[in-house]
Amino acid sequence: MNDIANDAETDTFNVEIGKATGDAKTALTNGKIKNKVLKLTATSLELQIKASQGEDTAAKLAAETKKLNNNIALDKAAAGQPSTKLAFDATTTA
Repeated sequence: MNDIANDAETDTFNVEIGKATGDAKTALTNGKIKNKVLKLTATSLELQIKASQGEDTAAKLAAETKKLNNNIALDKAAAGQPSTKLAFDATTTA
């Protein structure tokens, strides 16, 4: 999930935000923030699983949790504002 959300951010949101202006750019940025919350939630979950299996992930988990909390706060601050979702091709290889 992290890889897909990361690809959506770099390959889709960042490209479209770079081309947009005004309200469209704001709505795309709000959509990107929601995507970042998804990405960071997935990363935090992965780190928690690794920690439960004995791996030392405390420092990385703290850093990712700080980023997640920041993006949640940004999302809350944008409540009620338009948010644009973007379609993209998502594939994974396991």
